[in-house]
Amino acid sequence: MMGSGITVGAHEMSFLSKMFGKKPPKEAARLGRNEACWCGSGKKYKRCHYEADRVYFSAQSKANCAGPT
Repeated sequence: MMGSGITVGAHEMSFLSKMFGKKPPKEAARLGRNEACWCGSGKKYKRCHYEADRVYFSAQSKANCAGPT
């Protein structure tokens, strides 16, 4: 719907980009499972982005170990 009159500020855009961004922030690799999730949802990390981040960082680690092709 075009022209709905909804405005989004910088803070909201930052939150939305964290929620739906393609990769987690670097700090996520050091978060404990019971800490609040980095996305700001209010959920524990283990119940929110933990699994997706684990897969992402695992793939990154494997890519870094593979060396040049």
